[in-house]
Amino acid sequence: MRQASGDLFPTDTPIPASQMIGREDDVREVAGALVGGTNLILAGPRRTGKTSVCEAALARAARRGCYSARLDLFRISDAAELAEALAVAVIANRSPARRLVRRARELGRAALSATQAAAVLKLQGQLGEGVELAITPGWAAQDPQRALDLALDLPERVASADGRRMVVFFDEFQELASERHPYGHPDQVTKRMRAAFQRSVSVSYLFAGSIEHVMRDLFGPNQRAFSGFGGFHALRPIAAQDWARGLTQRFEADDCALEPAALQRIVELGAGHPRATMRIAQQTHLVSVQLDQRKIDLDMVALGYRAALEGDLPTMEQTVEQIRRLHKNALQVARAIALGDPVPRRLAPAIRDRVLKLLLRAGVLEHVARGNWQIVNPLFKHYLSRLDPFGG
Repeated sequence: MRQASGDLFPTDTPIPASQMIGREDDVREVAGALVGGTNLILAGPRRTGKTSVCEAALARAARRGCYSARLDLFRISDAAELAEALAVAVIANRSPARRLVRRARELGRAALSATQAAAVLKLQGQLGEGVELAITPGWAAQDPQRALDLALDLPERVASADGRRMVVFFDEFQELASERHPYGHPDQVTKRMRAAFQRSVSVSYLFAGSIEHVMRDLFGPNQRAFSGFGGFHALRPIAAQDWARGLTQRFEADDCALEPAALQRIVELGAGHPRATMRIAQQTHLVSVQLDQRKIDLDMVALGYRAALEGDLPTMEQTVEQIRRLHKNALQVARAIALGDPVPRRLAPAIRDRVLKLLLRAGVLEHVARGNWQIVNPLFKHYLSRLDPFGG
């Protein structure tokens, strides 16, 4: 039986620490900062490894005795749900309390034995009224803003009661500032968060976000509640030798012989982008399974690359439509950058700068250096370079 390509080369979920390629320095530094009481912010385009690094850092911090709680704001719809999720995640660090909470949530308070009910009262005496958020589903919906305040205080209560450092990780934190204001007005919510967080001397906070300009706007300007709250950590590029070693190990796990030229080509085509590189390797391996071959050569990489492009075609078409809606000149500018050409000279500097900023905020471009822009996703870069900007 051949190993599954998606297991060897995962692309659409955070990668466990044991499967990560490179990033060892990032994980060590992030974990060390959190254990040492420093708050951190990771901001950058999606599918570049932020969540994987953060989760690996949390696991390392746990091995050093820290408690942890992880919340993905993409999956949390409003303030009541956020309060409940935070309370459950924080209290789950205590094993007996975790079992008690699970039973109460599944069966209801009435199903608890006298001993368990007494344990709930004891827990409330130690940690306060916020325990009810975890014990009783829907309790937070009665007063979402008050519930959120209670939940924000819980990490410090648990950490100080148990003499442990707590690490709270908010993934996709830019959702807090989205147009629909899911947790309340962003300025008000961040002020309340900052007030709770700065009282939490035993808690370290880790924030990750995939819309970099929003994250910098939340944590940078002096007038923002989170101004100066923690430092930004920029992920290092994954070195070519790390890619070579990691990809070789994965192909060898399925007894595949990866020719040096084929390995080099996968790394070149991926251009250091984590998801794109893994996607190309994944599809190349899948081709080898379909052809029942274990020798990976340049021809097989070419087939895998074509399959990766075809598989991502619906997403890339949607991205093109998004670009068209940004500005009437946005697609021409993006295509010029994909081709390595200058931005069309007919565009006035003010319009050019506005379009570049819009593409940057949409996560299509990244700014490498002064006057140097590039498409974030190398697969999308290839697609754009062959696209008719007028005909689609």
